Amino acid sequence: MSSKPNDASAASDASDASAASDASAASTNGSNDPHPSDVARASRRRAIRFAIQLLGTSAGFLWIALTVDLRAVGSAVRTLPITSFLAAVALSFVGLFVGAARWQVLLRAYGAPSIPRFSRLAQLYFVGFFYNTYLPGGVGGDVVRGVVTRESFGDAGATRALTVVLVERVLGLGGLLALVAALLTFAPPRGFEGVAGFAALGVVGALAGVASIAFARRLGPKLPGPIGRLASSLPELANVPAFALAFAMSLVTQSIVGLGGYAILRGLTDVLSMGDAFVIAPLASATAFLPFTVGGAGAREAAYVFVGEPMGLSATDATAASLLVWAAQLVVAAMGGLLQLVRRT
Repeated sequence: MSSKPNDASAASDASDASAASDASAASTNGSNDPHPSDVARASRRRAIRFAIQLLGTSAGFLWIALTVDLRAVGSAVRTLPITSFLAAVALSFVGLFVGAARWQVLLRAYGAPSIPRFSRLAQLYFVGFFYNTYLPGGVGGDVVRGVVTRESFGDAGATRALTVVLVERVLGLGGLLALVAALLTFAPPRGFEGVAGFAALGVVGALAGVASIAFARRLGPKLPGPIGRLASSLPELANVPAFALAFAMSLVTQSIVGLGGYAILRGLTDVLSMGDAFVIAPLASATAFLPFTVGGAGAREAAYVFVGEPMGLSATDATAASLLVWAAQLVVAAMGGLLQLVRRT
């Protein structure tokens, strides 16, 4: 594997990503610069999307404030042993390294002729996590990752690199659905015994979805509109075993999410098993994919309460656990920002 040397900071990488995006839009319009009306429309869309996210996040926190004793939540947070919090932070670090390795495997699966070194991909993964966590939208870091690694596909440029990053994110979601559905099928937590049949269908659906991603390029001409164009833009899958390995690594990353949630939950209460945490934590983390929240904030807390209460978890402990898991993610994401700052200086 080879990598093109690059000493620029992640901030410069972000600028490159923005410039490449503008260039792409410009070429679509047949000019060197995007039309002012296009820029204005894009700005309005971003403002509307951000307003919707703020409303969704505020609604989630308002629901928590009206249904949960916030003083009790504060007391629960203060009782958590520091070792439990540090374990969650450490597991988040491990999860990001596994994610970076999955990204590298996917580049191999899609036949990238020049794959960056793992150290480079890991650095970009951490910086991308910083952007996704602290900036509205939850995808800015993915754009940076895709555009900065555009040299991996030579003349194909950023388009293929960006679509591989998209596949990497979707595989993470597929691993989440498959893991949770399998647990609900074969070892359902208390309060969820009646969903085993539906969960089994979820396992089949998740695996079918992953398989459809693998062969999306072939299916593209048969799919409608934007979905078909997106599928057709994917590089040809060159290494099926590598793709299968990337999916298996997604199961590992979601298991790490479950372990991080268990570290926090176990420090707060003894009413849940590790299997329970492997259902609650990954499902709650999926709220980051919701387009009407900022990084899943608000919705994540509601998910902990909604999923945890049938298992015997109190709303107070559920809310405290969600906030503590979020705090651990913020700490890890801040390391990505610090890494960017250090490289810049």
